[in-house]
Amino acid sequence: GNQGQSSLTSDKAKKAEDAHDTATLADRLRSLQLKRSNFSGRLSFQSSNASAASSVAAGALGAEPESNTDKLLDALSRADQTKNQQWLRQLRLEYDHLIAPKIPTLEKSISHTLFFIIFPCLAVSAILFYLVDNPMIGDSNTSWSWLVLFLGVRQMVIFEFARVGEIFWIEILALRSSFFNMVVGPYLALAVIQSRGWPYICIFWPVLNFCFLYGNHEFAKHWLFWQDMLDIFNEVNPVDGVTDDNFYFRLLMVMIFIGVTVSLKRLTIALYLGRRTVEHFGVELEKLMAKMILIGEVANLAKSIENRNALIEGPLSPLNHEIDDEKLVRFREFVQNDGISDVDSPGRPGRKSAMAPTTHPPPPPDSSSPLSPSPVQLDATDEGPRNSPGHLPRSSPDQSAQGSTGSKQKKDYFSSATNAKLIYLLSEWEEPEIVKGNNSNVSVHDLVQFRKAVSYMDDKYRFSHAFGPAKTRVLCVESAQKVYDRLMLSAEQDSPTLPFSVFAVLAMDANGELVESKMKSLIRLLRPDRNGSLMKLDFVKSIDAVYKQLRLLRASIANSAQIDLAFERIVNFLFYFFVVVIALAIVGINIWTPFLSINAFVLTFSILYKDAASKYFEGLLLIFNRRPYDIGDRIATSAPMKDTSGDGSSTWFVDKVTLFTTTVRFATTNEVATYSNGSLAPLRIINANRSPKAILYLVIKFGLETPFQRIKVFRTAVENFINARPREWVGLIGFRATRVEADMGFIEYKIVGEHREAWQNIGAILESKADLASFCLEVTKKLGMRYESPPMPVNLSANSSDLRQLFEGEVNDDDGWATRKRTKSVSADDLKDVAAMFPTET
Repeated sequence: GNQGQSSLTSDKAKKAEDAHDTATLADRLRSLQLKRSNFSGRLSFQSSNASAASSVAAGALGAEPESNTDKLLDALSRADQTKNQQWLRQLRLEYDHLIAPKIPTLEKSISHTLFFIIFPCLAVSAILFYLVDNPMIGDSNTSWSWLVLFLGVRQMVIFEFARVGEIFWIEILALRSSFFNMVVGPYLALAVIQSRGWPYICIFWPVLNFCFLYGNHEFAKHWLFWQDMLDIFNEVNPVDGVTDDNFYFRLLMVMIFIGVTVSLKRLTIALYLGRRTVEHFGVELEKLMAKMILIGEVANLAKSIENRNALIEGPLSPLNHEIDDEKLVRFREFVQNDGISDVDSPGRPGRKSAMAPTTHPPPPPDSSSPLSPSPVQLDATDEGPRNSPGHLPRSSPDQSAQGSTGSKQKKDYFSSATNAKLIYLLSEWEEPEIVKGNNSNVSVHDLVQFRKAVSYMDDKYRFSHAFGPAKTRVLCVESAQKVYDRLMLSAEQDSPTLPFSVFAVLAMDANGELVESKMKSLIRLLRPDRNGSLMKLDFVKSIDAVYKQLRLLRASIANSAQIDLAFERIVNFLFYFFVVVIALAIVGINIWTPFLSINAFVLTFSILYKDAASKYFEGLLLIFNRRPYDIGDRIATSAPMKDTSGDGSSTWFVDKVTLFTTTVRFATTNEVATYSNGSLAPLRIINANRSPKAILYLVIKFGLETPFQRIKVFRTAVENFINARPREWVGLIGFRATRVEADMGFIEYKIVGEHREAWQNIGAILESKADLASFCLEVTKKLGMRYESPPMPVNLSANSSDLRQLFEGEVNDDDGWATRKRTKSVSADDLKDVAAMFPTET
């Protein structure tokens, strides 16, 4: 029991922590969007200098200097005046924001009620009472003039009071005051907000009727019963049994019932649909906000560099080399040795691979094996990679300290190398996906934070004011180029690219320590190369990818809102039908006889639309429950029992989604088609946007007589080629023989690589695959491993000399076989000229 209680407490704490993180992300993003300059310190310094200069000037003119007591009294007086001014300013601001915008609408409504309803009804009632001898209604003892006053004057006055109450309770308190939400609770406050409009009037108009117009007492019959000057407003104007009539009571109760049920229905639908939206888009929105905040911080850093460059000529560095040299070296080592394979996909997050060998295990520092890639070599006296472009050797007079530091680093390196070898030798395995709870765990606070975060995505300065406008893609690209140019002010003058160490200052916490998670986030966002440099095109591409992800997510949320609205219309039709039936039953009207007759007529034709209704509800379940795609996703449909192609499927872009149809566009030809959602329900729908880290297969053939040592060299060359492109590839995850054909004279190998892009970005995937295939072709040419199939028919006759040459490693050209001789052993270093044909930068 204690364990269950502790786990429940931990779950609640975790939910509260997640909600706080989401709120923090939204608030941080908004602060970056509203932040126009970060040079307030300099401005305050200038203002303080100006005040000091003015005091000095006053003293020079002969003014008497103020005493400390006078200064203290003046400071206290200014503080009191400032406090009062702030309170008055806050009150004025609340009035301008809450009450003033509602006054014109309220005045217009009251004036229309007075001049078009109340005054005409007063005139008609006076005419009936004073000029027409106050006629009665049928055989009752109630006059027509009293009924006109009751309906046209008194009910309208109560109606306007209800309107004023709606503005006060909903527009001012519920929507603007945190005290109201704290007192009544979030759910009751949300219920009051959902009653906005005619449901509120439908509830509180009858309530005010019960207070001022219902009953058998004199005030309910005549508001001015106490005066004798105007007989039209007292007991002289007769009334009998109207204010306490049973039908009047039932009518008021029906109005309250309708208003309350509609408010509760709105609350339930809003919570259900809102939680579904947060459950579906919340994780992706949170990751996107984190990227937007990171871009805003990069832009602020660029602005600071530009401002410092205006004061100090020459290249700038965000770190002090003498003090923070060790941190800078560690940051550069982290960039160069980056092995992050769980990079976020532009689409939905998928399952993460644990212990998946993406590269060969790193060799020890003294290893010289040509079969193991060694992109970084360490030296015992260096703090970082020897061939790092930003390597800064530390000078120390104590050589023994250097030796001990180097030996300790070598131990750490061997330990990490051993761990990497163990992970590499283990088989690939995927972490099991933990099923989350239902959407009832989403709180009202989460819904509010989600709406705030979505509204921030529509801001003109989406990333920050320092970044610049990003309302459109063109403006975003232009702003990204300006940010890169500002960052280049901190680089060397002859440097063609931006050193990634510039961003090291962003990866430090308040204590000046490097935060590994922040470093990973920067690498995942900007993806520098293995040398720790970042080109302008790569920087703009990274920003553009976030912008496109933002726009697609915003379109998906907007389309989801339209689908939710259509679903709410269906619910409203059924809801109001039953509400009207119950309301009529409460009033006392019998509707069951005509209802049964209409029902018999409808059931007669139900057989005609039976199949259409079945397909319609299947489509509803597909779109509203399964939600297999969003706006902008690539999808492919196929029969569930049919296997798909290993090279990817032909895809369609989703352009529009409703509850009934889905409009798609063929990705190859831009042809537009429309599916009924019911026809898609039984199909298997492949979503390319939710298929992260595309797995690519490349088949290559070698001759049977190719030495295995040379095949291992080929694998090493391919692996080095993939590792040199961290923006494209996660790593090589497979290289195995899949087919041996002795008759055809070849052995077939399959190269399996994991790409960083989701299948949504099929263009970049195919481009990377084409580069890999071209590289493999050039390597096979260089190593003499290119397979050529024998011509048909094959001459199988052979003499003794041919057999002798065959076993010696040679085959006659007369048979159509390519001449192959034993060549000297080669290594991966011999393929540098081939790798130079495929540069890593564009």
